[in-house]
Amino acid sequence: MKISLKNSYSIKKEKEYFLYLIYFIFLYALFAPRRVKMLLSLNVDGVATTNELWIVPIVCFFMFYLLKPVDKNKRLGNREDIFVIIFYLYLFIIAIGSFKAISIPQYLYSSLLFIIPMLVFFPISYCRDIDVKRLLKVFIVTCLIYSVFALILSAHYTFFMDLVGNSSDKYQGYKQYRVPMMLGSSIAVSYYFNMTLPLCFYMFYKSEEKKWKVISALSIATNIIATFVLLSRAAVLCAILIIMFNLLFMRDKKITFRTKIVLAVLLLLVTIFTIKKYDLSRLTLGFDKSESSIALRIEAAKLALHIFSKNPVFGSGMGRYFKRAYIHTPNNVYICVDGINGLIDPHNMYLLILSEMGIIGLIISLAMFIVLFYRFLKIEEKTLSKTACLTLAAFLLDAMGGSHLLNSISFSVLFWIYMGVFNNLYMRDKFHCSSNTI
Repeated sequence: MKISLKNSYSIKKEKEYFLYLIYFIFLYALFAPRRVKMLLSLNVDGVATTNELWIVPIVCFFMFYLLKPVDKNKRLGNREDIFVIIFYLYLFIIAIGSFKAISIPQYLYSSLLFIIPMLVFFPISYCRDIDVKRLLKVFIVTCLIYSVFALILSAHYTFFMDLVGNSSDKYQGYKQYRVPMMLGSSIAVSYYFNMTLPLCFYMFYKSEEKKWKVISALSIATNIIATFVLLSRAAVLCAILIIMFNLLFMRDKKITFRTKIVLAVLLLLVTIFTIKKYDLSRLTLGFDKSESSIALRIEAAKLALHIFSKNPVFGSGMGRYFKRAYIHTPNNVYICVDGINGLIDPHNMYLLILSEMGIIGLIISLAMFIVLFYRFLKIEEKTLSKTACLTLAAFLLDAMGGSHLLNSISFSVLFWIYMGVFNNLYMRDKFHCSSNTI
């Protein structure tokens, strides 16, 4: 009896450890400051990178160790799993690109930035139902905290720069600032808000607990305000589309007309508050501004297509469009290839994939996203199925204005955690089983 109790306690602790590891990797990506992420990191061409390159694989190793599927047909890494095949195909494309590498350290670094976050997807796809439910709640609460923090930072950025010992001279006089945060640039942060907004709506619609309806409503409100304040046009457009979809196309027995009215009033109040409180004029800038970010991104797109045309099948190799490890200054944000100038980052995932992995890499990527959409559509709970598809669609829309999946490991980890959670729900419904985990 003592042995049985001891084994039961040990199994319970292993289950909790697995969940703690997911919490850690999720919260580390969002909240660890850059200077912390640079500790014990690899140096590439004399530039400190990020310790996530070794922290994420170690965390994944322990998650792999803790997974004990009861059915060998559902075993993690089953060769029939299409995502394992896709992972190996990416490795194959990246290996071919090594023959074109100019800088081996830059090539390896850029390859690891892309590949390592994908490891998170696999163990999360096999975690328990109760872990998924807890994760969804953590996502909502974290979004609320992060969006409030973004709003506070945008209004008091100078104070926080002084607080952490950074120079605040260039931020003096700003009443509102497009803040980079621990996750990365203001664009990366706003895209994270876009990916989380569908989950906030889902929790608001489906939660039976009053406190979680209130928390999710607050998350929706602060998420939208923060997205607008960060002034990314792509993110604002994406947020508006998410809102419209949830108002017009989310239907369920629990989603009553009264619930929709409450939500509509909340969104109206949020809109009025945001317009009156913040300067949103940047969102109205058009293509006629020759020095605007839109014009610069059009130039970058032309450069990306030129690089793609030189190696259209397998691309120019990882890290060839631009160095991932470089010191960011106002003087080195542009590159020139064959007399064509452009931003150092094309700010477009599809163009960067075309440039560095060619048409084959783009086909593999599109196939991967199609498979994800297919699986999410098969989730039995229709509201949750729509939420999963909307989350992926939000990412793909934002990817037209950002290449974070390839060059921002923190953002990429968040994306693959979300995809792993939704894939887990698909697998649960497919096998009609909740005991295929630790």
